[in-house]
Amino acid sequence: MTKHWELSTPSDRRPAMVHLAAADAIAEVGEALQGRQTLAEALASLVRSVGAECGMIVRSRPDGTQQRVAVHDERRGEPVRPLVSAYAAGQFGAALDRARPGSLWLGSSAAGDGALADWQGARRMREFAVLMLAASSSGRDHVELHFRRALSAELLAAVEAVLPALAQAWARRQAGIVSRAISTHRTRANLTAGRPILSEANPAQLSRAEFRVCLLLSRGLSVEGVAAELRLARSTVRSHLRSIYSKTGTSALAELVFRLHEAGDPEPKAGTRQL
Repeated sequence: MTKHWELSTPSDRRPAMVHLAAADAIAEVGEALQGRQTLAEALASLVRSVGAECGMIVRSRPDGTQQRVAVHDERRGEPVRPLVSAYAAGQFGAALDRARPGSLWLGSSAAGDGALADWQGARRMREFAVLMLAASSSGRDHVELHFRRALSAELLAAVEAVLPALAQAWARRQAGIVSRAISTHRTRANLTAGRPILSEANPAQLSRAEFRVCLLLSRGLSVEGVAAELRLARSTVRSHLRSIYSKTGTSALAELVFRLHEAGDPEPKAGTRQL
């Protein structure tokens, strides 16, 4: 039977340091839910505060459709398998239909359909946590967090202490803010769908420097190779990559390179985009 926890523990169980960091992150989420910063920025703070490596805010519809609200990966830009999918439904199945706001679900407590285990193996992850934000007949909103290590009792207690506040902040969110975040995420993801990123049309509106980086990546160069070829610092190349990810709707180097190759991007014609 799937185990989950209703998070309503007494304050004397709160590990001070982790609790304070998580509480600060919850405050940022509250700001984002009122439109004062982006949900992606708030999610990044939440991921870091609890020691996760990456995470995603997900909205699930009654028909099973899952929509990404925001994604953050601490290893974005590295040659690792990117976080592009939501795993809660496959891991917990119909049990999630009974989920209550303020409940915590741990992936290690359920066998799942194998998709999570496959991704965890590729990223060397140990634990998966789902923080339920809202649940009703119209769907569910939740946060998915991925950890490289098993969660300690202290960390679980810290999450238990702040999750009710997170669910309450979510319930008080500004009308339409989640739908707008989904729309923005979808727009970015679809910006270059079916259109070669490196074509003359430049559908992602890459700068000249960003275009050069993508072209070299499409030829098989690593980040270090791109830096050497363009005589740039690695930090400069990674700065270009962060902008490229945003413009192309990708979340990591591996996903970007896959998109470049999947689209069959041609070499630019002479006189258009030369290095």
